[in-house]
Amino acid sequence: MYLKSLTLKGFKSFADRAHMSFEPGLTVIVGPNGSGKSNISDSILWVLGEQSAKQLRGQAMEDVIFSGSSARKPVGVAEVTLVLDNSDHMLPVDFDEVAITRRMYRSGESEYLINSSPCRLMDIQDILHDSGLGKDTHSIISQGKLDAILQSRPEERRALIEEAAGISKHKRRKERALKKIKSMDEHLTRARDINKEIARQLRPLERQVDRARKYKELSSRANELTQMLAVDELRSLQSQWNDLESRSKEGAAELELAQYRLGEKERELEKLQVMLEEKGLFVGDLGEQRRHMQDVVGRINSDMRLLEEKGHNMVSRLSDMRGQISSSEHQRRRVVEELEDARAQLEEVTGAHGQAQDDVDAAGPAAAQLHERRVALDNQVSQLTREQREVQRVADNAAFELAKVKDSLSNAEVEDNMYASRLEQIDEQLEEVTASLESRRDRAEELDGALEAARQAQVDAREATEVARAALKDLRNRESEARNKLSEVRSELASQKKLDARMADSSPLVSRLMGALGDDVSGRLGDVLEAPRELEGLVEQLLAGDIDALLFDDAATLERAGRAALDQKKASGEALLVARGVSGSAAAEGAAGSRLVDRLSVRAGYGPVVEALLGGYYVVDDLAAALAAPIVEGVTYVTPDGARVSCGGLVRVGLDAGEASGALERKRRIRELEGLEPDLAAVFEHVSDQVVEANAAVEEARAAEGDAAGEIARLEGERRSLLSEIGRLEQSANNAEVERVRISKRREQAAEAVRAARPRVDELTRLRDEARAQASDLGLQIAEANDELDRVRRDDSEAAGKLADAKVRLAQTSERLRSLKGRVPDLEHRLEGIDRRIRGTRQASRSLELLRLRVDPMHERYSALLERASDWAARLRDQATLEEADSASLKKTIEDAKAEVSRAKERVDAATATQNEFKVARGKLEVQVEAAIKAITADGTTVLEEALMLPAPTDRDAAERELNQLVRQINNLGPVNQVAMEEYEQLKRRADYIEEQLADLESARKALTKITVAIDRKMRKAFLVTFEKVDANFREIFAMLFPGGQAHLEMTDPEHPAETGIEVVAQPRGKRITKMMLMSGGEKSLTALALLFAVYRTRTVPFYVLDEVEAALDDANLSKLIGALDVLRSDTQLLVISHQRRTMEDADVLYGVSMQADGVSRVVSQKLDRETGKVVNA
Repeated sequence: MYLKSLTLKGFKSFADRAHMSFEPGLTVIVGPNGSGKSNISDSILWVLGEQSAKQLRGQAMEDVIFSGSSARKPVGVAEVTLVLDNSDHMLPVDFDEVAITRRMYRSGESEYLINSSPCRLMDIQDILHDSGLGKDTHSIISQGKLDAILQSRPEERRALIEEAAGISKHKRRKERALKKIKSMDEHLTRARDINKEIARQLRPLERQVDRARKYKELSSRANELTQMLAVDELRSLQSQWNDLESRSKEGAAELELAQYRLGEKERELEKLQVMLEEKGLFVGDLGEQRRHMQDVVGRINSDMRLLEEKGHNMVSRLSDMRGQISSSEHQRRRVVEELEDARAQLEEVTGAHGQAQDDVDAAGPAAAQLHERRVALDNQVSQLTREQREVQRVADNAAFELAKVKDSLSNAEVEDNMYASRLEQIDEQLEEVTASLESRRDRAEELDGALEAARQAQVDAREATEVARAALKDLRNRESEARNKLSEVRSELASQKKLDARMADSSPLVSRLMGALGDDVSGRLGDVLEAPRELEGLVEQLLAGDIDALLFDDAATLERAGRAALDQKKASGEALLVARGVSGSAAAEGAAGSRLVDRLSVRAGYGPVVEALLGGYYVVDDLAAALAAPIVEGVTYVTPDGARVSCGGLVRVGLDAGEASGALERKRRIRELEGLEPDLAAVFEHVSDQVVEANAAVEEARAAEGDAAGEIARLEGERRSLLSEIGRLEQSANNAEVERVRISKRREQAAEAVRAARPRVDELTRLRDEARAQASDLGLQIAEANDELDRVRRDDSEAAGKLADAKVRLAQTSERLRSLKGRVPDLEHRLEGIDRRIRGTRQASRSLELLRLRVDPMHERYSALLERASDWAARLRDQATLEEADSASLKKTIEDAKAEVSRAKERVDAATATQNEFKVARGKLEVQVEAAIKAITADGTTVLEEALMLPAPTDRDAAERELNQLVRQINNLGPVNQVAMEEYEQLKRRADYIEEQLADLESARKALTKITVAIDRKMRKAFLVTFEKVDANFREIFAMLFPGGQAHLEMTDPEHPAETGIEVVAQPRGKRITKMMLMSGGEKSLTALALLFAVYRTRTVPFYVLDEVEAALDDANLSKLIGALDVLRSDTQLLVISHQRRTMEDADVLYGVSMQADGVSRVVSQKLDRETGKVVNA
């Protein structure tokens, strides 16, 4: 992949469209200072997503838009298009060419496009990520950025290694994972807080639930007892009801009998009363006459008192009437005077009123005519005004309605456009979501396959671990067994050697000789002699102490040894000294068996010594064979079991060799152990190596299992995240589809509103214009009528003024005339009244005087009548007393009959009261029965008939006590939350859900933590590997650029590669520089370029842009740089902005940038043939 072309339009000084095509190799861009060369590198940086204006050599991002010049106007948009050749499909898109475009408008809006399709900056970054291109990479070295590499902090230079390692995406993944972990921690904290709050709420709810359950149990038992007692009470009430009904019937019979007897007594009393009435008629008449006479006497007394009172009143009234007459006469004289004055004024006012009336009559018709004219004009103006207002109202309503309809139409059109735009956005969103969903689903399928493979790999790794552990266990057992065997052999060898040494030192003389002679002693006899296992005991018995005989190489040494032995006066024991040159005995002829020395193994040179000691012994099978063997001079027959038969016939039997017993066996055993030890050591070493390899295999299997588990965790975490993302995308797609349907319906509604509103707009426009024209005509008519009305109003005002003055005078005279006319009759009437009052008072006075004169004779008559009436009343009283005494016995009989009637009534009342008591008792029973029935059926589920079939309580008192105790317990519970159980269940379900969510969050957090650990491990490994590569490349390139110089990279914190910074250590030849800042400008540039080229060589990117990086170099160093560029351009594309002629000569393509007087940059190009140096095309 390489940069194919770059197109600029409106970017900085490139106001016009500038197109540059590039090819692989070295392209050099030249031009004078200020022509806009560096704007090309800025444009590449900008189109790749740079957001910092300072990195683009500006103050604000709007500075990238051509701001105009003295000859050119500013443009409104800056646009850069970068085309990459993707024929190798290095970018993850199915296009052979990828065009990345960035536009920015002066309003501040910007947009990105990929192959002319709108996209996000994130999409561009995702596509370019693995290619090494981007705004944060070092593939574009702008002016001044070269020195910044060496001047930057070690932690900032670390970015170079990370860029070369390609771990930026892993860092972003880690950052996202850490953000998710942080978010999860917040969610976990919130969930834990919620869980604590729910737990805090659950505790009182649990107590309420316990109380509610206890209340339910107690209430259930209490209801059961209440129902049982209520049923028993109902049965008792039924019995009481039956008894009351029986007693009520008996009481009703008694009441009926008492009423019958009362009727008899009342009829008897009635007869007696009739007799008394007949007897008392006469007595009654006498009493009536007596009472009448008493009334007459009383009335006479009253009349007499009234006459006396009236006499006194008449005297008083006569005195008052005389005073009234005097006052009325004085008042009459005053009224007569007022009447005469009023009549004079009346004549005067009547004349003035006539004159005023004549004036009014004269002015009235003219004023009335003008007023009628003015009223008519007023009515006309009002009518025209009303018509105008009505028309204007119609016009205003039409205009208002038109504005509303236009506003609605505009809103509908805006909504239609908005909905259309939103539909396009939704379609794009649906397309993006669908594409993302498909890619996520494909990735999910890949993850399922990878997860299955990882799980299989984990199973295989686990099986391999088990196999490796089993093999390790077996090898450790074998190692332990080999170690034990080797230890046993070495222990036995040491003990045998120790025992052999101790047995060899058993003779003090031999020990002293060994110490004195040193190297002169060649050895001991036992050391050079080996016997078969079955003959070891026999040989040891035959040699006895001679088995420790000292051997010497020659006779002279033997002689010195003998003299030394003789000098050892204090050493006890004896010693056999034998020289190698001793002569042995020859084999005897005719002897039976085999010669003993022939069956022995003797070290070379010592055979004669052994023959001298054992040459006369022949071995036969057993004692019988020895006895049967021929006798040969000097031959002794021996058997393996120790029997010896000498030639003289002496027989010795038994193996008892004394202290020397077992020497040959020990030496044989020592030789066997010494031969066995290297083999066992080799076996042990081999098994130990196998154990080490098995340990490594186990660790490797464990690591593979851990890697598989980590990969599974990573894949599962990614899969969960992916499934969550798929669910989110599906939800987004569903939401977008729902919104699309909703927006489509709204758009149809808006379109329908637009269609319906347009005819209404035309109609309202016509109606408004017509109404406005009519209102204008009416306005002209109103103006004419108002002019005429003003003139009439002036005339009318003058006439009205005159008429008003006349009417005021008329009103004044009329008022005075009315007043005087009213006053004269009033005074006349008052005068007549006074005259009538005087006459009446005088007439009453005379009448009272006459009446007073009549009262005195009447008083005397009343006194005589009173006396006669009193006498008649006394006579009537005496006669009535006699008649009353005669009827006393009859009354006594009646009283007795009344008493009987009263007693009969009392019996009736008692029977009635008893019946009433029965009724009251029946009512109480009815209430009690209703209460009992209600108590039985209170729960709404119990049927009365079924309840009555329940058995009666065996102990009612105990049941009542238990019920009372239950009621007390229920009351002691206090308030009971009846819905606590439901609240508790809901809260408990929520608590369980929160617990599950907490578990899921913690599980997801663990998975993310494992992912971050895996990412850290992967980044650490990649960083360390890349660091070594970059360091090696840096050493090589620096040595090429600085012959004889040395340079390398150092980690500031090697123990923590994840946070370490990078130090650059560079020493040009002949210099010892402690700080990079002490270098010259050219040295710093070359060192920075060496570091960059080391990074470039480690990880190649499609192209590099170098902006005047060789400005500080001399010819010699420039040649070195060009040589490095020649090496670099064989693998990648280079764009160099330069002023150096040497660099231009080395270019494949030259681009020239120039700026004319209009301040606009333009480009021209030339392609050179490297072999001929001529221009190929331009």
